[in-house]
Parts: sequence; structure tokens; C-alpha cells
Amino acid sequence: MSGDDKLPGGHEPEPWIEPGHTYASVTDKISSVVLTRPLGIGWLLGFAFLFGIVMVLNLAIGWLITKGVGIWGINIPIGWGFAIVNFVWWIGIGHAGTLISAILYLLNQKWRTSINRFAEAMTLFAVACAGLFPLIHTGRPWMAYYMFPYPSTMGIWPQFRSPLIWDVFAVSTYGTVSLLFWFVGLLPDLATLRDRAKSRWQQVIFGVLSLGWRGSARLVRRRSGATTWVCCSNRCTATVSSPGPSSPSGWA
Repeated sequence: MSGDDKLPGGHEPEPWIEPGHTYASVTDKISSVVLTRPLGIGWLLGFAFLFGIVMVLNLAIGWLITKGVGIWGINIPIGWGFAIVNFVWWIGIGHAGTLISAILYLLNQKWRTSINRFAEAMTLFAVACAGLFPLIHTGRPWMAYYMFPYPSTMGIWPQFRSPLIWDVFAVSTYGTVSLLFWFVGLLPDLATLRDRAKSRWQQVIFGVLSLGWRGSARLVRRRSGATTWVCCSNRCTATVSSPGPSSPSGWA
């Protein structure tokens, strides 16, 4: 590399960074999107549009609760109908995000970070959407706590032979492990935002979320071990939570 290719101060640019930038300048530019960039009209319009779509979802769920699951065309009491199709579809989307991020991590691809963030966030939103359908499938979501084995003075326990109970435990476990996988990977990023935050409330929020991350060799080693463990657990949980074939009478 010739002397003309060097940055001021004698630093040579990294081959994957645009000339004129360093790691510090790229980090400052990305951090400013979160810390200092004001909300533009485009963001507000997009938020208003998506908020309207969520209101349509709430209207549809309200109509379902008012009229019952018969509006899905279900004519047998044990059928899932529309709910099982959407549940399996969203679980499949979640599996795709888990698979992408897990494979890139286990193969130790250095360029995976941005793709992993997107894939893991997609998994979390997909699991959240999937968790809605076992809830509204019952037609009485306000009674959902019956599906959890809580100490009851009436001695009522869930029917553990029902696949509906499997979904409760599978989705909650899958969501928890996916959240841990996403959060552990975010620790260095949260610490970066903490160190560059200007206002006190931002420093407190990002400081708490970063869990005291300082980038020391000891913390990097522990984070690497925790990420590997959570990654493998995530894939195992995703496999277990996959809906399998069942007879119509089993989907109670």
C-alpha cells in the first residue's frame, strides 16, 4: 500500500471500510442514528400506517372474541382451522431466523453481525405473533391462565396430554431462549451506546442493559461461552417446538 492510501496520522484504512473512515467514525455514525437523530416525517408516517394495521388486528380479534371461532369456518369443537395454519407459519418464520443466525455464529463468520441482528429480531417478532394464536384459538383468552400449572385452590390443572399445552411451554421456552441469544449478542453494542450517550437518562438505560460490559478478555471469553450455549439451546428448542403430525382428535 502506498503512502497516498494512508489516513491522516499514518493509519491505513481497513480493506472493508470506505476510504476516509475508521472503525471509530463508522461507530459514531451508526450510534448517532439511535442517540441524536430526530424523528423524521417518513418515520412518523410509517409508524402511523403500521399503527393503523395493528388497530385492524385488534378489531379482528375483538370480532373473533365477540362472535366466536366459528367465523373461521370451524364446525367441529376440537379443530384449530385458521389458527393452526398461522401458528405453524409464524413458527416457521422464527425457525428461519434462528437457523440463519445460528449457522453464521457456529461457522464463525466475522461479517455476520448485522445479519444476525436482523435474523434474531425476526425470530422474536415471529414467536410473539405465533404465541397469539394458541391464545385466541380458545375463544376465551381471558381464561388463558388455565393453561399454566399454577397452584390453584380448586385443584384444577392443565390437560398435559393436549397439544395446546405443549404450545404454551414450547413457545414460551423458544421465546425466552431466542431473547437471550439476541440480548447476549447486543451487549457490546449497548455498551457502545452507553459510552457515547450524552443525556443522563440514556446513560442510565444503556448502562443497565449493557450489564457492565467493558470488553475485557474475561468478559469476551464468558460472552463467547454463553453465546455458544444459548445458540445450541436455541436450535434444540426450535426443533422440539416444531409442530408434528397429529390426528384431528389430538388438537384439543
